Amino acid sequence: MPERLARHFLERLSQESGVEILPVRADYSLLSRELILKDSDLYLLPGLKISADEVRVRIPLSKLTSSDPLQLSSLYFQSPFVNVDLDLLGSSGAAESSSLQEYLATVVKYFELGKGGLFLSRSGAQPLAASLAYQSMRIQTGDRGELRLTVDGLPEKGDWAFQGQFDLNTGELNGEFDVWSVPLATIQAAFPNSQFDHWEQVTVSGNQSFFWSPRQSVSMEGSLVLQQGVVSFSEDQKFRWDELELLGFSLSDGHVSVVKGSLNGADVLLSEQALALLPEQLKVFSELELRRLNLFTHPDQWQSSQGKPELGNLNGQLGHNGESGLTLKGTAYALQTLPVAVDAELHADGHGKARFNLREVDLGSVSKQKRVVAGYDLADSTMNAVMQLFWGAGERHAKGRLTFTRFKARPDNDSAIDWNLSLIQAAMTDKKGRIIVPVAERKLSDEPLPSALVNLLQDSVKVSLKRVTDEPFQYLGRVSGSQEPLVEAIDYVPGRALLCSESEQTVHQWTNVLNRRPALDLSFQGLASIKADKPGLARAELDADLLELYSTLLKKESESVAGIPLQTREQLIEQMYLRIHNRRLPEIGEETQQQRVVRAESWLVDHWPVKPESLQNLAEERAETIKNCLLEAGVDSSRLHIEPAQVVDEQARMHFKLLY
Repeated sequence: MPERLARHFLERLSQESGVEILPVRADYSLLSRELILKDSDLYLLPGLKISADEVRVRIPLSKLTSSDPLQLSSLYFQSPFVNVDLDLLGSSGAAESSSLQEYLATVVKYFELGKGGLFLSRSGAQPLAASLAYQSMRIQTGDRGELRLTVDGLPEKGDWAFQGQFDLNTGELNGEFDVWSVPLATIQAAFPNSQFDHWEQVTVSGNQSFFWSPRQSVSMEGSLVLQQGVVSFSEDQKFRWDELELLGFSLSDGHVSVVKGSLNGADVLLSEQALALLPEQLKVFSELELRRLNLFTHPDQWQSSQGKPELGNLNGQLGHNGESGLTLKGTAYALQTLPVAVDAELHADGHGKARFNLREVDLGSVSKQKRVVAGYDLADSTMNAVMQLFWGAGERHAKGRLTFTRFKARPDNDSAIDWNLSLIQAAMTDKKGRIIVPVAERKLSDEPLPSALVNLLQDSVKVSLKRVTDEPFQYLGRVSGSQEPLVEAIDYVPGRALLCSESEQTVHQWTNVLNRRPALDLSFQGLASIKADKPGLARAELDADLLELYSTLLKKESESVAGIPLQTREQLIEQMYLRIHNRRLPEIGEETQQQRVVRAESWLVDHWPVKPESLQNLAEERAETIKNCLLEAGVDSSRLHIEPAQVVDEQARMHFKLLY
């Protein structure tokens, strides 16, 4: 009796719904009024089949003789497997099968599928597209051929749920995925043909809107969070992170894009060759924020729990620089303790450049090995550094500038180089109290980047400070703005306190040095030479006497007379020569009157009396000339140390002397 009832109801269900049902066994429970189908295959639409261990549907026995369509309730599928052929579902053949659509709209309002699986396939070369295990699926039918779906994920495979709608008319599916915790293994099992070759582990959470139709591939939009992820692209390109947040995640036509990503608590291993692959791998991100990232360049550092990153605790932003490049701006720690600002560019051709800016680094916090230079310990010093790094074609180059805002050095051992620390301190300290050491461009060795850069900085400090000790005037010449060494000697026009043209340039250089190096003082002494300056003084006094004589003849004050006409001056010289030499100008040979006047003037200069105090006054005036030049250039008078003026027998060449 129950078996005959079951067959009767089964035939009516197939006729009224248009669903082909192929059961292995059918039974009807008189007690529960349920039709029970065992090991059934239900062909709902072309491309859509449900296979279940058991299907239960409540049908009152009173409907046995009724001609009305069967009213179904408590429709339940046990251990169902939903098979979907993506190439057939939603096709014209499926759309023409309207009997099921009408049946669901008028008779079946709600049914439930128990714990089971969803299989998506294609008729082509790769039949299995995706598979998904779920805890339960609840389906509510609508009046216009839509099915409202609620799916809960299988707890042991991950915590997720889906709510959406499937349109029987168009074959389109859309809805919302809520993913709380799904491990990578579940995703790999669900999408066997997806590219997860490089992924080792990850846990996914997020919220995604979902859409699929037979005419379009899957499209998704929303946010995702990938936690505890590990990806290994190669031996020298690996990533592991605590959290990767993807905001504005979009998947459409196989193309993935992310409006903003946030990578938190990450360790990254990148060789120079691997750096070139980053622009392509990260092109899906419009912007990627980095938080607490550690950058390694050697696999043994990355693998070891004691490995030290080249850059630690990096926080910043990755962006795009054109179609084939990336930019990075952020802050990090070098050598684990030194705060550094980073500005870098990466290009797909393997080339790149970076700028590192270190601020107020207390060298006492750096290991002794890295702060000792040429045998001197710089532990009490504070420095800034700006370094530029370039790489490509298997080479790395660096250049930059090291600035000591406080410089203290003490010998660390007997091997310390013979530095003149007092001279170094005074000659290199600028107006802002800084000592600047240039770092010339140099190819770096293949050792880890921090060690290579530290060695470059140490060598640059050693070379610069040794050069100041050995060649201070060469260094100060460059400080003044010249490529020539600073000259110590100063020359004057003989007999006058007027600088020679070359010495004017020398004094200008010295004023530049003193204005740029406030810790330097200057000592000098005014000199006059009996041998070199007396003729000049005699000529000056002769000119003064001639002017006074001419003024007397004009009956004017000498201060009001601008000069003596040439012919009158010749006559006055001739009269003086006659009065002193007691004879007229000799008329010798074919000399002209003017030539004879020149010879007479020369004789007068050689014999003209010079006042005893004139040479001493000249020496003092020369010192005053230098002093005034320096004061007018802005040098403070307290930095000028003038020794008493002196008259010497031989050459009176003055020399500057540095004080510090």
